[in-house]
Amino acid sequence: MKLISREFTGNAVIVTARRSVMGRTIRVRIKNTLYPPFGILQEHLEGPTAGSRAFIYYIPKGDKTGVTVVGDFRIEGADERRIKDTVMAQLQEVFDEDNANIKKMD
Repeated sequence: MKLISREFTGNAVIVTARRSVMGRTIRVRIKNTLYPPFGILQEHLEGPTAGSRAFIYYIPKGDKTGVTVVGDFRIEGADERRIKDTVMAQLQEVFDEDNANIKKMD
């Protein structure tokens, strides 16, 4: 994901970025409302995933943290299977990026 801009309002951040969706690099705009330490409400505002909503919540598991994502995802022009495959790939990419960034902070 290539960040274009970030706007902060209270406990929310609206991210505008370029990211790969189904093999195409497109512009997206996503609002993340933070509810620490429980999770994040994510609302897709612009791009092919517009209208998608999800809650990402964290579950303490000893010295690790489990992550659960529950949502209603939409991608214009895609069937249910393609949406699931695309969302799972994006979630894995974000998870890997987050882990790499956390390791840099240690």
